[in-house]
Amino acid sequence: METDNNSSNSKTSASSLRWGILRRAVLNLAKNPEDESQLAMNIISRKATKGFNLIPCQLLHHDHESRDARLCYTLPIQGSPKLVLTQRVDNSASLSDFEVCNRFNIDNTGLVCQWPSEDVLAYFCLSHGNMFRSKRVIELGSGYGLAGLAIAAATEALEVVISDGNPQVVDYIQHNINTNSGAFGETSVKSMKLHWHQKEISNLSHTFDVIVASDCLASNFQQHIFQGIPQRSCSNNSALVEKCGTL
Repeated sequence: METDNNSSNSKTSASSLRWGILRRAVLNLAKNPEDESQLAMNIISRKATKGFNLIPCQLLHHDHESRDARLCYTLPIQGSPKLVLTQRVDNSASLSDFEVCNRFNIDNTGLVCQWPSEDVLAYFCLSHGNMFRSKRVIELGSGYGLAGLAIAAATEALEVVISDGNPQVVDYIQHNINTNSGAFGETSVKSMKLHWHQKEISNLSHTFDVIVASDCLASNFQQHIFQGIPQRSCSNNSALVEKCGTL
């Protein structure tokens, strides 16, 4: 019984912290760096590590009045171009983020940060570049699109579609595609808004050879991941590459 009580208290504490995040976003409260509750909220709301540095990156520019920053990623393959990605760097969410989540029945994990699992997926794909050569590839739940962009820049894929269910995230993806357009050679690269439960994709006229994703099977909310790719959009020989590196 004592163990159950401790577990219940732990869950209550986590729930209280998440409500605190929402309250802070709604009221736009100033942050006190010495506030222990603020530190706890940062820990529970964001990744606990900066990643594995498999794809080294450095900050290029951050206007402190903006939520966005530009980072340069160096692909660990000789002769490969560097990729410049725009992504969020702050620790907060705005009320508009929650409104978008509610409207489209999605979460905002793709906006939070560049998750370590995306770093792992990008590295794995670069280490197995032959499996993408002359193939049609789609990345699911792409976030800022590092893995998809790396595939497009370094593996001579025929086509890379970088997708996410959050329209705000897709805007970042398209911006990053435009920024790095000179790095893709003959590879066709485009962004796509693709919801997990979407059964029809009207703007696809072919199948994919390889499907890649990172941390997309980590929650019950995403248990129907394969509904996002209709059977008619997958070839009989399609391969799924899914990497988990956040936990």
